[in-house]
Amino acid sequence: MSYVNRKHEGRLVLISRFPNAFSDIHTFPAFPNEIETHLEGVGVSKPLFLTPEVGASVSESTLHHFPYLFHRDGSPWYEANSYLYSIARNLPVGNRPTDDLRRRASKLLDYLIFCEEKDISWRDFSGRRPTLRPTYRYFAHLCSQAQRSNDVINQYTGAIYSLFKFIASTDNTFDLDRVDTVREVKVSFEGIYGRHHKTVVKRGQTKPSKPKGMLSIGFVMDEGEQLRPLTNEELKIFIEEIDKDCWSPTERLILRLALLTGARKQTILTLKLRHVNYLAAATLQNDQTFKLYVGPGTGVDTKRDQPQVLRIPQGVADEIVIYSKSKQVISRREKFSARYGLVEGVSAGVDSNDHYLFLSDQGGSYYMARNDPRYNVVSSRPTGQVTDTICRKLLSRVSEKFPRDFTYHWLRATFGYQLYQRLQPLLAAGVIQPGEEISIIQERMHHRHRETTENYLKLFRMHSDRLRLQELYESKLMGG
Repeated sequence: MSYVNRKHEGRLVLISRFPNAFSDIHTFPAFPNEIETHLEGVGVSKPLFLTPEVGASVSESTLHHFPYLFHRDGSPWYEANSYLYSIARNLPVGNRPTDDLRRRASKLLDYLIFCEEKDISWRDFSGRRPTLRPTYRYFAHLCSQAQRSNDVINQYTGAIYSLFKFIASTDNTFDLDRVDTVREVKVSFEGIYGRHHKTVVKRGQTKPSKPKGMLSIGFVMDEGEQLRPLTNEELKIFIEEIDKDCWSPTERLILRLALLTGARKQTILTLKLRHVNYLAAATLQNDQTFKLYVGPGTGVDTKRDQPQVLRIPQGVADEIVIYSKSKQVISRREKFSARYGLVEGVSAGVDSNDHYLFLSDQGGSYYMARNDPRYNVVSSRPTGQVTDTICRKLLSRVSEKFPRDFTYHWLRATFGYQLYQRLQPLLAAGVIQPGEEISIIQERMHHRHRETTENYLKLFRMHSDRLRLQELYESKLMGG
């Protein structure tokens, strides 16, 4: 059961379906495509006319699970609700999930309840000393709670400051300077293209965040993720383990796809039946792989929605096709189709080509693609937690020689390391020239920046040097 904050009951209400959320309202018809409606709960009312949002369909202008806040006396919290609505209105048309809105609403309500319990006005900043003003008192309250980390405290005060910033933008009599002490700070940092400078806003009601730890030895930073490849010995343990009968075809294939393609979990878990059909009819490339295009327009999610080309080895492609035709997987797709039409706001039925390749026993998807019609409708979406479950199972079975901090995304780094090792003989034989191996690895791992790939190669060379030293030591030992 998910966590429920009892203090928020009746105070934070989710509007399950908010149609025509961004239509303009008129008391008289002004445009030919307007929708006539009436106020509810006021008896007989004069008709109102809604002008639909320009460039958006009715479904694209519908919000699902929109948070609405109330004061203690049951009256709507007008300012906060207007603020949340303004955020929703500025989201891209057709992609308006309300997850972030609900999190913000919860933080704002926590502030309001604090003010009510202390019998102070949530927007009265007349106090001469800052410590007497509500946001400063709330900040001190947050700091006194040991269970909240500095990062979480900053999220709460940030949401509240954003609300007052919105209020100040609509009320020129409101003095935002009394809400928090804000100053601009210039910072410099080393980026992909050299040293950069930017101005950031520093608020007084923040706690110092824990510094990002230095990159651990043996790891590489891959677009925000710390990864390390499995060594050849660790990979041997991994392969021997997942070949055992205790692993289901689903678990094994999810692991093998990451290891042999370098794809991230959101890409693997949003593969659809249409992509299986494509692989079954695709032309085999000279390197014994099939090219599969993923990203925008394909129905498969990628990091930052970047277009990518996966190279699926022939053996894995054959395994995918056989897997998709198994009785168990077909049964899961039937359950998925049955469940699909039960979601309010989604048309019943789904094209069989849009069935996910990987589904749970109950017919649920492990990850929900951004183009899934249910994406904006459901209150919480699956985000690939199955990979964590698989990793826990793996770690419970392998020997102590296997790294205990292993995560699913290490398989991506392992793919790159194995590719690097396969390219070394070609480089030594002159089949490819120095520098070309970087381009090949960058293309196969879909790195936006060459520097990311170069950092991988530094790590791979360290691994290779260590392997050569180990082999030299063992040969000397045996010779002795």
